[in-house]
Amino acid sequence: MSILLAIETSVPEASIALSIDGEIVATQEFESHRQQNKLLFPALDTVLQYLRSHQLTPDQIIVGTGPGSYSGSRISIAAAHGLAIAYSCPVAGLGSLLATPSLQTQARAFAIGDARRDSYFIAEIHQDSSEFTPELMDHQAFIAKLSDIDPSIPRISFEHELPVENFLRETPHATRLISAWNNLPQTEREKLNTTPPQPLYLRAPFITKAKPGHPLLRRK
Repeated sequence: MSILLAIETSVPEASIALSIDGEIVATQEFESHRQQNKLLFPALDTVLQYLRSHQLTPDQIIVGTGPGSYSGSRISIAAAHGLAIAYSCPVAGLGSLLATPSLQTQARAFAIGDARRDSYFIAEIHQDSSEFTPELMDHQAFIAKLSDIDPSIPRISFEHELPVENFLRETPHATRLISAWNNLPQTEREKLNTTPPQPLYLRAPFITKAKPGHPLLRRK
C-alpha cells in the first residue's frame, strides 16, 4: 500500500491531498492569502482524521516549494517536517510549477511571472524532471525571449495579470503535486527525499543592514 500526503500553500488557493494506491481519498482547499499559519492546521487535521480513522500512516509527504508566497511555502514545509518526524516517513519538496494542469498533460511548458523589482522570470519545466531554473530579466528582455518561444508550447503563470498576451493562468494543487511526484523517475524521488525542502527563491532574500549607531552595532 502506498500512502502519499501532499501540502500546497505557495499560492492563496491552498490545498492538501491524501492518496492511497493512486486514489485521492481526502482533500481540503482554502483561501490562505496571509493567514496560512491560521488556516493550514485545521484543514490538515481534517485530512489526517482520515488516516486516524483507518489506523494508517503516510509513507511519503510532499510539499510544494513555489515559487510563490514565501510565508506560505515556509509554513507548509515546517508542518511537513513535523509530520515526517511524527510518522517516521520521508518528506520531499517539489516545485509547485509541476503541480499545474498543463504539466499533467504536456511534456513541457514555460512558466512565466513577475519577479518584482521591475523584473520578470521565465523557466522551462518538464513533466519528468523536478529541476528547473527561473531566469530573471527586465521587461524588454522578457518580451524578446517570449517571442522566440514556440507558441505551441504552453506558457503558464500563477499571476492574474502580466504585460503579455496568450498565457494560461494556472494554479498548483496538492492532488497534482501527487501526480507530479508519481511522474518522476524513482532515482529522482530518492534524491529529493535526501534533500531538505526549502522555498524556491527567485532571487536571494534582500537583507536590510543596520544603520550606523544602531544598538545592535554598538554591542560589537
